[in-house]
Amino acid sequence: MKNELIMNRLALAQDYTRLLDDEGYQLIDMNMVEPFRIDDKRHHSSTIIFEKNEQLFSIRSDWTRSLLNYNDNYYLSHRFFGYFGPVVRNYKTFYQAGVELYGPTETDVLGSIDMHLSFIRETYGREFSSIVVNDDKLLDLYIEKYGLPEDIRKLVHEKNLSELQKRLGRTHPLYKLMTAKVSDQITLVNREFGETDIMKFLNHLDEYLRKYGMKFILDLSFRSPQSYYNGFYFQVFLDHDYPLLSGGEYNSSAFGIAVNLSNGGLL
Repeated sequence: MKNELIMNRLALAQDYTRLLDDEGYQLIDMNMVEPFRIDDKRHHSSTIIFEKNEQLFSIRSDWTRSLLNYNDNYYLSHRFFGYFGPVVRNYKTFYQAGVELYGPTETDVLGSIDMHLSFIRETYGREFSSIVVNDDKLLDLYIEKYGLPEDIRKLVHEKNLSELQKRLGRTHPLYKLMTAKVSDQITLVNREFGETDIMKFLNHLDEYLRKYGMKFILDLSFRSPQSYYNGFYFQVFLDHDYPLLSGGEYNSSAFGIAVNLSNGGLL
């Protein structure tokens, strides 16, 4: 590993954790070896598990699950947490940085996203090309409104347009939505569900982030690779194929953001 990469990582860790401290986040630095929970294996198939004295343990593969488990066990008094540290997946070590917010308001969520974007732009001079968003509950609204079968959900997630056309027909609102340009989807969804809390939040987010000059894209087929996200989810991109920021809602009352440090990220 080049010295420059190590030095850049240490500098980023210091800058980022100082930011979180200044903004009132509780910094967390936990042991990488944790008691094993079956939910962790469901959400992260690459989790490494071993046995010691007839007790199962795992090596941390994701900070969100680790913090959630820790909070469940110890009922932490703080609501906003921040971290910077290693995880192990598929026998490789990666570094992650990010925050977890428990019971946040809309203002808290918008402020945390803005804090990260502002930090990246001001500290590293990076400009963002696009933010892609979705909320899993939007598809629920379409299924409920039009009495659609549950297997339509898989076709949407896979963007199986030919099968959607066979099942729904060309004139069905959901098929027309999925065949429209992703940049137009938010307009079409607003026509149907603009008065729902989901769309009110997404429209607030769109307005809030316009100062960054990036494309705001709503895509109903867009899903997180982490199965514990169950509502609003987003990714912010530079000019790379990999997201710089990823985050969303999980566990019904929590919200997290992770900073990508490699593969098109800050390092």
